[in-house]
Amino acid sequence: MTDRVRLKEYGSEERYKFDPIAHAVTVIQEQHRLLHDGFMFQTSGKQTGWLDTTSKEFLIRCPAACFPHVQTMLLNFGKGDIDFLAFEGPTVTDPGSVLTAQNPNRNSSNTPDLLLYATPTTSADGTQIFTLWVPPTATGVGQSANGVQGVGQGSEWVLAPSTDYLIRLTNNSGATIDWSYEFAWYEVGYLHNKTVDEGAP
Repeated sequence: MTDRVRLKEYGSEERYKFDPIAHAVTVIQEQHRLLHDGFMFQTSGKQTGWLDTTSKEFLIRCPAACFPHVQTMLLNFGKGDIDFLAFEGPTVTDPGSVLTAQNPNRNSSNTPDLLLYATPTTSADGTQIFTLWVPPTATGVGQSANGVQGVGQGSEWVLAPSTDYLIRLTNNSGATIDWSYEFAWYEVGYLHNKTVDEGAP
């Protein structure tokens, strides 16, 4: 018997919306659908030589009519004791350097409306909306002497249009460390002014 659920055959999408074995409509999660439609975006990087008692800052700039859903903000540190803060509505004098965003659906040419910057200059933080403490290395459940991995923002956040957000990470580890980051988000408001790539898997 042919298992139609697992066939990869373009032009037959209507046939596969129903699972003939389970006799049920085939569905996927909304985030997964947005990835398929080309509306999921990601940026990542690694930095070395982060000095003790200094901060790293990022600016998230949301344009009008765009409602970004921040799904992942994943951080790895060479050593623990890091403060992770987020602010809404900072006063920005210079946004900094734009970070390049990628579309994880490599069959889609869509680009994000949201802009993400490194090393912004601000004169006021705005309203603090998030606080996370990364414990010192080798303390707490699941930590080791080799660093701290998999730190994130927890729940998904839906950001407001026409609003800036400031992310600040402060190194209190007592050492110069290396670290890496990954930001991933999808843009629901995008559907109003962009079309879905036809034929994208």
